[in-house]
Amino acid sequence: MEMVDGRYIYCIIDWDQKKPPANLGNIGISESPVYTIAHKDICAVVSSIPFKQMESNMNDIVAHQRVVEAAREIGTVLPVRFGVILKNEEGIKKLLTGSYKDYSAKIVQVRGKDEIGIKVLLGKASLKKIEAQAQEQSDEIQKIKSEISSAQPGTSYFMKLRLQDAVKNETLRKIDQMVGEINRTLGSGAQDTKMMKNEVGEIVLNAAYLVDRNKMNEFDTKLRELRDRFESQGMTIHRSGPWAPYSFC
Repeated sequence: MEMVDGRYIYCIIDWDQKKPPANLGNIGISESPVYTIAHKDICAVVSSIPFKQMESNMNDIVAHQRVVEAAREIGTVLPVRFGVILKNEEGIKKLLTGSYKDYSAKIVQVRGKDEIGIKVLLGKASLKKIEAQAQEQSDEIQKIKSEISSAQPGTSYFMKLRLQDAVKNETLRKIDQMVGEINRTLGSGAQDTKMMKNEVGEIVLNAAYLVDRNKMNEFDTKLRELRDRFESQGMTIHRSGPWAPYSFC
């Protein structure tokens, strides 16, 4: 049975209707030629590949991201999730026609902006450091410790359990307070914010920020100030990007 050629879609971009279709070169999945299919003032960035179910692998994922990054050089990009294949060019045109208003609105929202990823990490040694700070700064914990030192043997055990709970709660409260301040400060310099899933226990904040390119220096200044404050207290703040707005499409 002959394999039907499909059209793999990498992203949607805005496009000057007076321009001819663009050719981005053989940078697609399996080094396929990448080109554009237009509808009004938007177009899809696509390549021809066999029309079949795709299994994600690192080479194809890297190729997908490579095309999205190349498309950013010619227009405002709305990334499409990995693995979307339509049967033919007519299918691409129907998609663009049916979703035109939605795509156009999203393009306006992300035009001139980049996605910045922020992860705040807290390892075991850092957790102990924050726990020690919490104990030093909490009047309640200091009071319980004082009571334990003068308690009778029969009651000291239960008071130690109470101390453990107090230390745990105060440590978590302090972490939440620090993370909340980091997120609010960075969010104040962004157009939009998305909280992402935490796949690793050491990550206490995983967020994406949509930042106007004209305000990127201000955003990074806030980030440096946060690092100066919170990394000395045990938190590591990792920045990635700028990326296409994957989290905001």
